[in-house]
Amino acid sequence: MSKVSHVSIASLDGITETEEALFSALRQANSDLSSPYFSADFLKAIAPHTPGCMLARFHDGEEIVGFFAYQKRGQSLQPAGAPLADYHAAVMKTGYAPDWSRLLAATGAKRLEFNGLIGSDGLDRAPIVKHRQIADVTDGFEAWFASQKAHAPKYFKNLGRCTRNVAKDLPDLKFEWTDVSPALLDWVLNLKVDQYRRSGMHDVFSCGWTRDLLLALAAQKTGSASLRAGVYRRGDELVAAEICLLEGEDLHFWFPAYNPAYSRYSPGLLLTFDIIRHAAGLGIKLFDFGSGGEAYKSRMTTDGPLCYEGQVGQALALPVKNDQLQRAWLSMWRRAHIVRACEVSLKGQVLALLRLIERAQIRFQASIAQRMQEPTA
Repeated sequence: MSKVSHVSIASLDGITETEEALFSALRQANSDLSSPYFSADFLKAIAPHTPGCMLARFHDGEEIVGFFAYQKRGQSLQPAGAPLADYHAAVMKTGYAPDWSRLLAATGAKRLEFNGLIGSDGLDRAPIVKHRQIADVTDGFEAWFASQKAHAPKYFKNLGRCTRNVAKDLPDLKFEWTDVSPALLDWVLNLKVDQYRRSGMHDVFSCGWTRDLLLALAAQKTGSASLRAGVYRRGDELVAAEICLLEGEDLHFWFPAYNPAYSRYSPGLLLTFDIIRHAAGLGIKLFDFGSGGEAYKSRMTTDGPLCYEGQVGQALALPVKNDQLQRAWLSMWRRAHIVRACEVSLKGQVLALLRLIERAQIRFQASIAQRMQEPTA
């Protein structure tokens, strides 16, 4: 494999037409980069709203042989748009691998953090390996449905029961496939914020720039990457919505939300199914659910390309081999990664850190209490 000689840095917001054309050509040569997150239009839309967002260019002599869009947070680099962007990659010329050590040297950073990296070339330690969860309807919606139903008959039987309950109790419920208006975006994000608070997760929208980023994507009506939403309504009342990122024949499920008053009908699951059915009729072939481990995803998907979670460079690691402590550390690291990505002000970082410590204390105390209640042998 050929080597990168050096790395140069430029503003992602100022990518030239020549660089954009090269970026797109290199991307087209790698089928694993089919996600809308790798669209140049996506990166150009988010660049003005992502603090510390830059473009690394990998060189072999005078030739640019690859790109990586990133954001700098203190001594750490993260992919551009983190934590909202589910996938990221160095977009390289065939035969070249990214030289992450040269990138760190060029940026003055100590480490690169990633969660959803496509391609393992150049990593200096073993990452956590995940699969993208894909619903492939290339052979048509009915063929996909029959295949998934055969693998998970109880799940789809329950889905059919929910559909019948909705038809009986909510005959006025209507499905819409629509643009993402500011009002719809606010409705979804407000419900997501409520969910974060209930679960103790960090509110990724309190920092402001993440919401602005989504508003910019929603306003983008030209270009290859765009936002659309599947929606359930009863008259003027919103019941459920899922915001999706689209490019060509690829759709990425991004932000689902539903009115908790309708939870007994499983509106989120029904809406996802209806989006696949409707969008497949519009020519969408691949539906990407991300790489999270939620149980419903495995019922609707098959394993797609690999992606990776980890760090490069001077890693933030726990020097202890105890499995339980390592799992706790990984959970803490993931939360801290999200906080670093979102919070660019000192006040936001301090408040988020205090909430993180408080949450860790609550979880630790709950674990101790549970152990004390367990019967001894």
